Amino acid sequence: MADAQGDQCDYRLEIGLIDDDFSSDPCSRPTWEDHDRCVWHAKVDGKTKETIEEVQEGSAVDVDGAYLREAALGGVDWFANSSIIGADLTGADLRGADFSGADMMLTNLTNVSAINTDFSEANLEGAIFTNADLRRATLQKALLNDAVLTDVHIGGSTDLGAVSPYDQESVEPKLSDVHRLEAAAWAYRQLEQLYQDNALPRLAQRSYNQEKDARRRLAWHQGDYAEAIKWSASKWAMKYGSSPYRILVVSLIVITASALLYPLTGGIREVGNGGSITYSIENPQEAPAWWIARVMFKSFYFSVVTFATLGYGDIQPIGFLARMLAGVETILGTLLAALLVFVLARIVTW
Repeated sequence: MADAQGDQCDYRLEIGLIDDDFSSDPCSRPTWEDHDRCVWHAKVDGKTKETIEEVQEGSAVDVDGAYLREAALGGVDWFANSSIIGADLTGADLRGADFSGADMMLTNLTNVSAINTDFSEANLEGAIFTNADLRRATLQKALLNDAVLTDVHIGGSTDLGAVSPYDQESVEPKLSDVHRLEAAAWAYRQLEQLYQDNALPRLAQRSYNQEKDARRRLAWHQGDYAEAIKWSASKWAMKYGSSPYRILVVSLIVITASALLYPLTGGIREVGNGGSITYSIENPQEAPAWWIARVMFKSFYFSVVTFATLGYGDIQPIGFLARMLAGVETILGTLLAALLVFVLARIVTW
């Protein structure tokens, strides 16, 4: 066995980051048994919490770069509010463990069993969760920028938080130099895919809308007005392609607005029974109420058939402005009808 009095671990974490706030001091813990590293950094698979408890000091630990492959750490609370940057927990049993508030940046959590594990408010930027089991786990307010969430297993009881901390609390990402809204959009996109893979369509749709909303606000912030206007139009017209009801409301607004404008831009002419009647309002203040009501009824009818591009031909717009308005309404009707079909098809695939 190594001399515990004279030998120390001297492990130094090297993860290729240049960060003045990151401490890379060598580990000063004594070596473990006949290994050249301490119990945390010795490359031994399958460590147990009993083994670690025998040599650890205190209830909390800071063990950047810890080697805990296939470790049995179910129910432990040592890692709450601690630092375990760059640790290797591949295949570890973390069921019921408490990692709340921990700095787990770039930690490898591949194949871990983390059922009912608490990762709330943890820094998980760059962490790898490939094939991890996170059923009933809590990740409220966890930082997920650049995290790998491939083939992760979650359920309806997994709490990933409703709003990203990058978005809600204006938290700046720590691993990469990007705007917080870009980090939020990236996290929402990962969550959307995660929800889709685990048959949670409502949550996937929520994350999809949150991603687009973050990108819209980022575009405004960066002064990319063309992109910002595009996202804003998409939001209000169809909720980023997820709400057919908004398209119906926009369609009703277009039809109603056009119906109100036709009598004021030259009017419309109805042809029938060997004659024609012109419906227009030159001075609304002097026109009788019955005439205004009749004109608006005919105008609304014409607006509907024009929007729907039915073109019955019994009513025609009069004058350049009215014809121009009818052309614009026809184009908008065609576009909104196509958008409605697109959104309905998209909803079916959620």
